[in-house]
Amino acid sequence: MYESILTRRGGMWVKWSGEFESFTTEPHRELNFTSGKHFDTLTFRLTKSEYEEGYHQYIHQGLWPVFHQRPDMARFSTSSQIGYMKLNETYTRAISEYAMPDDDIWLQDYHLIPSIKMLRDVGLINRIGFFFHQPFPAGQSFESVPNWRYLADSLLCADLIGFQTTHDMNNFTAWIESRFRCERQTPYTLRIHGRQISVGVFPVGIDTAETSALAESNSCQYMEQQCRDTLPENLILSGGHFDDSTGTPYRISAIEVLLRQHEEYHHKFSLVQLASAASGYSHRIKALSLDLETRCGEMNGVHGELNWYPVSYLSNHYSREELCGFYRAARVALVTPLIAGMSLMAKTFVAVQDHANPGVLILSQFAGAAEQMQGALLVNPYDPDAIADAIHTALIMPLSVRRERHASLLKNLHLHDCHKWAESFINALQPREQDFDLTLKSGAMISNGFSGRLRY
Repeated sequence: MYESILTRRGGMWVKWSGEFESFTTEPHRELNFTSGKHFDTLTFRLTKSEYEEGYHQYIHQGLWPVFHQRPDMARFSTSSQIGYMKLNETYTRAISEYAMPDDDIWLQDYHLIPSIKMLRDVGLINRIGFFFHQPFPAGQSFESVPNWRYLADSLLCADLIGFQTTHDMNNFTAWIESRFRCERQTPYTLRIHGRQISVGVFPVGIDTAETSALAESNSCQYMEQQCRDTLPENLILSGGHFDDSTGTPYRISAIEVLLRQHEEYHHKFSLVQLASAASGYSHRIKALSLDLETRCGEMNGVHGELNWYPVSYLSNHYSREELCGFYRAARVALVTPLIAGMSLMAKTFVAVQDHANPGVLILSQFAGAAEQMQGALLVNPYDPDAIADAIHTALIMPLSVRRERHASLLKNLHLHDCHKWAESFINALQPREQDFDLTLKSGAMISNGFSGRLRY
């Protein structure tokens, strides 16, 4: 996504090279600058401790549960906090060495919260935007993070903080107003610590044109044909990574409800659950995998027959093209996380559908995409009966209605793709004399371009 955005807009992409430093002390970190045709790239290596303690432990075992409303599962330690701060120091050094005075700096997600303050501390006065890809927790959950005060102070050094949904933005502003002395100047601006900070809603989109083109690839077409040749006509597809927010147990329970209420569906459908390992979630994969295997086994043992299983579980890794083959073959996509920043699987499913015979999207009301994708069947992901009813509705939905819903969803994807997301955020980051509606879905933000080079 970032490569597609930068190819169109230009700028510099600052990122980890994917390689590790061999040293154990901290010398001057080598930075590798590459000037490309459309955008520049600045890469660097990380130490093993920055990656394992800062990324895997602090972010995935600590911040991830907190931001997904499960602070009881968060695991923090002094060593992981040190690793997290060193990770951000590395990014800060790279950005500060190459930043020009007129550059806009756009930091992505909770991995880089401390970098905002660190950049200010080394003297950068550039406009800094920060975007939360993850949902922002409600109430005082954020304060379960041991060094939450430093993280909060760092966030308040940004010029613009973006969120996936209105709900996430409201969670943040309500918490800030309850914890700090601040003045709400407009619905989208706060004055705090002598600075004005803007907030806004910018739902992440996909590169719709590029994603749609994947349907023409050989790998996609081969996988689609394999699914059609070997699986029942009514393929119900559910995907995602192994983590505690996917809602898989409720989906499997919903299949049991469906079979109990509609005996006519025996042999007529199959739920294929794709579950690949989530990056940084290795500490929970074994337990989650065992639970999923047990639930699928029990379901198939009770309801399955020699030539038919209601649920299949695949943990293989599939390429984007192969996944699109699954999506095109599916009559129903079941995207029901308990909580999610956006759920881009839902958007990808819509983008690659056959316009003449599209499938139906069932989407969790707690997924970030739900605010935009009203053409989907929205469900409570904790309610197996509601999910079962939605599956039944999707399976009997007339073709004309499926086409109408798909056309509406696809139009929205084109209007709010990843390029619109970047354009809107960058436009909102520019200084202005008066506030305006910082919500992407309103269509109020039309970019007039931006000055300088954008740093991601």
